[in-house]
Amino acid sequence: MDAEIGYAVHAGIDYWAFDWYPPGSGMELARNFYLTSTKRESLKWCVVLGTNPFDMNRDAPWLAAEFAKPEYQKVLDGRPLIYLFTPIARKDLAVLRELSMKSCGKSPYVAMMGWTAAEAAQACDAVGADAVSMYAGGMEKNWSDYSKLKEIIPNVGTGWDPTPFRETHVAWYPRENIEKDFIGWSATPKQLVAGMESAFVWTRANSGNVPANTVLVYAWNEHSEGGWLCPTFTPQGPNTERIDALHEWLSGRNSLRRN
Repeated sequence: MDAEIGYAVHAGIDYWAFDWYPPGSGMELARNFYLTSTKRESLKWCVVLGTNPFDMNRDAPWLAAEFAKPEYQKVLDGRPLIYLFTPIARKDLAVLRELSMKSCGKSPYVAMMGWTAAEAAQACDAVGADAVSMYAGGMEKNWSDYSKLKEIIPNVGTGWDPTPFRETHVAWYPRENIEKDFIGWSATPKQLVAGMESAFVWTRANSGNVPANTVLVYAWNEHSEGGWLCPTFTPQGPNTERIDALHEWLSGRNSLRRN
């Protein structure tokens, strides 16, 4: 985990968005390793709810307490950032907002994800979220479509290729989806940088629709779905091409900004 944090910081990433896994599930280990790492102060985090069961009596108070900590990602002058992969109950989000107000004095900024603009906007209204976003596959056309309906956090895709699920079945990815969802593309480092540049330019040009002033990249380590920034294995050592490309690009932007 310390090594992965170091890679993310080198790339210029500000925060990770962790899919929610409940305590005791075995899938929450990455979050726990991050939260106990001595390196965590250099990289913030936020949560993606609506991925797995979330206990309002046990998990909500714990999460609200995390909102008040410096390593939790904030936007808009201190509002904790939350993504929703699927809708949660409107009353549960209202309770979480109340807990957040007691914990850090701010209501969370909640972005509802959806695979289409209409779906995301409808769910946003239903749960009482603040903005829309998407989990994967973001590009300029998507950003424009979504922003016509709600405030948006743009998503930048790095690839989509669920081929590994053809050979290894997992409960959360039905086999009948493999052929339907198969696209089989993976961004080169140059394409990744081009996508990020487009997102930055679009966000600046449409700042009124992106008040949170952040973008979400798919993904740090969705290796089995073809979307990743995290270095991968080679016999010669970690392949760091993607994070090195991001580092070089962001360093150039920061140099221009300073000048």
